[in-house]
Amino acid sequence: VLVAALLAAAVHAAGWVASFRQERPADYTGRISYLSYSPYKPGADPKDREAVPVEQLRDDLAVISGVADGVRTYSVIDGVDQVPAIAGKLGLNVIAGAWIGDTEERDRHEIDTLVSLAKQNRNVRSVLVGNEVLLRGERTVDEMIQLIREVKGRVRVPVSTGEIWYLWLENPQLVNAVDYIAVHILPYWEGVAAENAIEYTLGKIDELRRKYPGKRIVVTEFGWPSQGYNNLDAAPSQLSQAEILRDFINEAERRGIEYNIIEA
Repeated sequence: VLVAALLAAAVHAAGWVASFRQERPADYTGRISYLSYSPYKPGADPKDREAVPVEQLRDDLAVISGVADGVRTYSVIDGVDQVPAIAGKLGLNVIAGAWIGDTEERDRHEIDTLVSLAKQNRNVRSVLVGNEVLLRGERTVDEMIQLIREVKGRVRVPVSTGEIWYLWLENPQLVNAVDYIAVHILPYWEGVAAENAIEYTLGKIDELRRKYPGKRIVVTEFGWPSQGYNNLDAAPSQLSQAEILRDFINEAERRGIEYNIIEA
């Protein structure tokens, strides 16, 4: 029951199992590579700065460990810094993230904590310095390169930053600064119809490969929403989400594409 378990885990590990049992395509029977993990319950706001109970982290990660090999995190606040240690006990790898772009003080706290987590937890396989910081316009390319170079000098795991595909194409100097391209490809948000989502995604990966031959590429965000409003030709639904994720994961496995799934 891949999709039910997968999407119950992707954002909050207790949420969507029942609805997915009602409508889903044939199962993918393997394990997922990575899932984005945010421990905030529906309606909770990270800006409230309320610590997530460690029991919740354990319960969520236990669910994820049943279907995936790893998790991706986005910050180190509110108890999320405990995820690598808990995940390690469950056999989960971690792509650990630092949230960049709020204040310089928070940037420093996030980076220093991220470095410590990478040093203290062998299951932290790589680190991401920021998530769509350039897309939000919160730091410049040069500022991000400086932060990335700092972290690379302090850890022994691969270092990158998460950005939308076209920002990687537009910024070869950023590509040169990172150990791998951590690319986000989210066809729903670009108004791509569900039946074209996989072809569109694979096309963007191929475009990056042509421009940066030999550079490691990891799809650090791919997904499709189960509900919400239509975005041009893109229509969310539980069935479309299940079909798209199943087909993408199968194709990624066939082509050797490294990936992380998110609820778009």
